[in-house]
Amino acid sequence: MTLIAFVADDFTGATDALWQFRRFGLSGSLVTDVSHLHDRDDVIGVATTARAAADPVAVALPALRAVAALRPLAVQYKICSTFDSSPAHGSIGAVIAALHREGLARRAVPVLAAQPEFGRYTVYGNHFVRSGEEVVRLDRHPPARDHPVTPATEADLRVRLEEQGAGRTGLLPAGASEDLYRARSRDAAFIADASTEQHLHTLGRLLLTDTAPEDVLFCAGSGGLSYALASALTGGEPDLGGAGRGGAGFEGRGPRAGGRGSGKERSRAGAVLVVSGSRSPVTVRQIGAAERAGWTVVDVSAGQDAIVQAEESLRAECHTIVQSTRGPALDPAGIGELLGRVAAASVRAGLVRRLVVAGGDTSGQVVAALGVRALDVIGVLAVGGPVCVPAADDPAFDGLEVALKGGQVGDDDYFLRAAT
Repeated sequence: MTLIAFVADDFTGATDALWQFRRFGLSGSLVTDVSHLHDRDDVIGVATTARAAADPVAVALPALRAVAALRPLAVQYKICSTFDSSPAHGSIGAVIAALHREGLARRAVPVLAAQPEFGRYTVYGNHFVRSGEEVVRLDRHPPARDHPVTPATEADLRVRLEEQGAGRTGLLPAGASEDLYRARSRDAAFIADASTEQHLHTLGRLLLTDTAPEDVLFCAGSGGLSYALASALTGGEPDLGGAGRGGAGFEGRGPRAGGRGSGKERSRAGAVLVVSGSRSPVTVRQIGAAERAGWTVVDVSAGQDAIVQAEESLRAECHTIVQSTRGPALDPAGIGELLGRVAAASVRAGLVRRLVVAGGDTSGQVVAALGVRALDVIGVLAVGGPVCVPAADDPAFDGLEVALKGGQVGDDDYFLRAAT
């Protein structure tokens, strides 16, 4: 029986949401097409590319309608904890408006962007991001402020949603009472404040306590909202290790990384391939750390030669990164398509059993290139960066281990950890 369903606006967010539910001991599945939906697990999710779409409603609404037909207690529209969206691309407000217009959402849509363990906080409707030792307002956080497609020009999420057409958007203070929660009933949506995990527990209880048997609650939010719903559903605390099986990372198999020259060490599992279309400075630092440790770094601007260079490096069992993160910005669609070809060719050639994809939009394109129909979470390398095993029609991808990470996910040694 499906208790919670979610539709994610990108693939990295989808795996993060599934991990949040699984770490509370709930069974769950993630599919890439609604034709593969089922009601055998506690939680079912659909990964989409709505965040990259000029018309996210056309991408997300069919999936939202399909999961609602399973009659779960709640349906979450999974969004990024940095609220990546604009009126022109991946509009969260447009999706909320469509939920009301289509009669799916029959009350105010709660929106929670906060994810405290990931350094994302909302206070008086304004969103903040931890950056190193500092906490800065979202519109002063360079990766969000300078995002090439959805720059964060405003930290007040109420303003952002109304600009995107969500309608009247209210505010629910952190730790609010049931009366305050119900007072938001006249809003089209409301931003929920949260800065601690206790705030998430409280919100989750409010959301599920107010769920009526004849009605499905529609809500939107980050992995913090998934955490809130999971905690309320189980009444428990999360397993910090992740998915309840498999442990953290790639289960300790494969080439070791950590010292200079470790990129050329041998293992029966072969080398790790990273494909990165992220433009985040966090990913830049991660690539630099791997390069200093002896990894091969190939620039995607080499085109077809990038595939050749990557395969030569992998045949020598060198950990390899094919990236557009450093250097001039290139056409995102073209980058994703090429990185998908790099990944598919390397896996089919038997050169790779571990793949890391950096970048939310890139992840969707690479997963599509691999023909993946479902993903199962088996562990976690960092908050927001779970490790998955795909199900695909092509037997070449059986047993492949894939980590899909957003650009801002992970410490500088993220790629090095993927090789341990």
